[in-house]
Amino acid sequence: MTRTHDHPPLAGDEQAQTPDAAGHSWAHASGWMQLSGSRQTLSCVLPCQNQARILSKLLPVLSDSLTECGYPWELIVIDRGSRDQTAELLGAWTELPGFRSLRLQTQATQEDGFAAGLVAARGDAVVLFDPGVLHSPELIPRMVLLWEADAMLVHASPDPETGMGVLTPWDEALTRRRIEHADFMLPTGCTQLGLLDRQLVDWMLDAP
Repeated sequence: MTRTHDHPPLAGDEQAQTPDAAGHSWAHASGWMQLSGSRQTLSCVLPCQNQARILSKLLPVLSDSLTECGYPWELIVIDRGSRDQTAELLGAWTELPGFRSLRLQTQATQEDGFAAGLVAARGDAVVLFDPGVLHSPELIPRMVLLWEADAMLVHASPDPETGMGVLTPWDEALTRRRIEHADFMLPTGCTQLGLLDRQLVDWMLDAP
């Protein structure tokens, strides 16, 4: 994904809650999270098109994995003009705390979906997840642990021998060296399953 300010127009209204003074009313948080007073948040961006069957199985697992990370979270599903039962499915899920949906025009690409999701995401870390790729949501808590250890970017790739997901972190120094190049792009696989620190997201959105 390249840096861009050009985002596809929305074909429908965003479903979201209005943030409160603390800025967290939009996020899903367990009781102990609320009592702990955690101020960091997590977003997950998931573009899709005609994948209602996959989403019906994936969304509960993603919800559990995000909750396991220990931060208030939001899950933003970007519907690229699906013609199956995706809209009906998301209508039910977005009634729950933390779930949001955006609908793009039918011709929007997967990259358009991720770009729109990055603009909409409000978390201190943003997870990018492609539902069409066989990556396990159970990797997300491990990615968050690497982020807590100061990684600004973490991406997953399958191990050719075991088929299990292998996580590659970029620390702040490596990330800043990479983004100094005019032709910077996210590493291959980052939009299949990757995590970006808010500083990197803001840089990508603000860069010309």
